[in-house]
Amino acid sequence: MLKLQKKTEDSKFAVFLDHRKLINESYGEFKIKSELFQFHAKKTDQGNEEAKTRKRKRKAGVEDPSSLEDLHLVNGYLELLSMPPELGDSPPIERHWEDDYNVPQLHGANESGRMQRFLGVDGSRGVYLIPNQSRFFNHNVDNLPALLHQLLPAYDLIVLDPPWRNKYIRRIKRAKPELGYSMLSNEQLSHIPLSQLTHSRSLVAIWCTNSTLHQLALEQQLLPRWNLRLLHKLRWYKLNIDHELIAPPQSDLTQKQPYEMLYVACRSDASENYGNDIQQTELLFSVPSIVHSHKPPLLSWLREYLLLDEDQKEPNCLELFARYLHPHFTSIGLEVLKLMDERLYEVEHCNQEVN
Repeated sequence: MLKLQKKTEDSKFAVFLDHRKLINESYGEFKIKSELFQFHAKKTDQGNEEAKTRKRKRKAGVEDPSSLEDLHLVNGYLELLSMPPELGDSPPIERHWEDDYNVPQLHGANESGRMQRFLGVDGSRGVYLIPNQSRFFNHNVDNLPALLHQLLPAYDLIVLDPPWRNKYIRRIKRAKPELGYSMLSNEQLSHIPLSQLTHSRSLVAIWCTNSTLHQLALEQQLLPRWNLRLLHKLRWYKLNIDHELIAPPQSDLTQKQPYEMLYVACRSDASENYGNDIQQTELLFSVPSIVHSHKPPLLSWLREYLLLDEDQKEPNCLELFARYLHPHFTSIGLEVLKLMDERLYEVEHCNQEVN
């Protein structure tokens, strides 16, 4: 994690999350392949009027002047970000994350002190990496109440990346059904028993799309239903490998934006000033993975805002709708091991056993 601060006396700052580096630091000798983060700038086809006419027509939407106003703020922070090292051309990576995922409903944990391998069962031919100090449930979050007796009474940090209904996934499912995950309605999401998994010092981070309807539902319906109070919402801006925005922000909210929203909340009964310091972070940046919805880890940023018990060294964390594993996290989702496929990683020194 890197803080971007214009002046040392400034209270506001942005945070650059080096997605690949954060994973590599937590996985030891297992390094996620750099090809997954070769997010290049799109080449423009200048003068090709035919290509322009093929652009998908969009319905007129709500104008958002703040998107363009924020561009000045964004560029100010990007000027503080050092130039990335030059990367040579690399061959395209095999898209193993698009292979069939046939892991049955199961759970596991690793407290061995080292990375372990898990050999898929019941028709799954994959080998999956299980980081030390991680726990997982390959399980439908929609049925979370059935798991409550196996979880802690409460967690210090909870991260959710809900499968919001969106057109992009519907298009994928029509073209290739096995690649599209199951989407949940706002009503279904509201029934997740989050209030039973938090305490008065918990922080809850929720990824949200740029849909105004989803954001309003989150703020007005879901947070109250989950007994949560909004602390901060901010934009996660996506950068290409040259540390430039993948596209300029659009004033029309119906157009694809170079950012997604992140909401940070606490329990409704938390102290009035709890978590207010989080508002000092104005923006998040990272080079995204080429895998759809592969979000960067947040613990390195949010750790300093967590209030742990006096004798507690590490936070107890929970991620719902997870697709990969982190140390100190219990991860739950229908594809919880999908991005732990060993073929997506390189090993510096490998002497681990297959379990």
